[in-house]
Amino acid sequence: MGDPIPSTQKLKPTTSFSLPPGCRFHPSQQELVSYYLASKNRDPDPNPDENFFNGYDLIRELNLFDYDPFELPDDTCFSYGFGGRKRHWYCYCCASSSRIRSRRKTKNGYWKRNGKVRDVVGPCGRVQVGSRKSFVFYLGNSPETAFRTSWVLYEYALADHLKVWSCLHVKAN
Repeated sequence: MGDPIPSTQKLKPTTSFSLPPGCRFHPSQQELVSYYLASKNRDPDPNPDENFFNGYDLIRELNLFDYDPFELPDDTCFSYGFGGRKRHWYCYCCASSSRIRSRRKTKNGYWKRNGKVRDVVGPCGRVQVGSRKSFVFYLGNSPETAFRTSWVLYEYALADHLKVWSCLHVKAN
């Protein structure tokens, strides 16, 4: 059949898979918790030898706190918009590693909690399926000298569940 787009005009994909034109990965909070995070916690280590595709495989495992937000790897990035200018990063992080660091330090700054814990509700709007915490990235290592950036992190966790994995969503406002 051949490739309709010459190789010189192809954009470098930012993820290890390719979505068809016009499609983007932009799950709702409910989908992140009810489908992706619940599936990941149900089967935290799928057999890599199987050629079985799980939907939660779209999101990669990453220790987010080893990176500053502007240095995040491309394989966790989902870009959209004209020319892929808008970028969102989704990753799974071991819940214990995200809770040990109360201020969630990185190399050149830290994530500071912003606001209160929000409930993520199910499809009927009555049942809580998870929670969402929001954080803002501060560049600098001490609160006296650090300044606030436009980077925002949302940490999603399942409600009433042994939290093995949490799902993190990072974006620049």
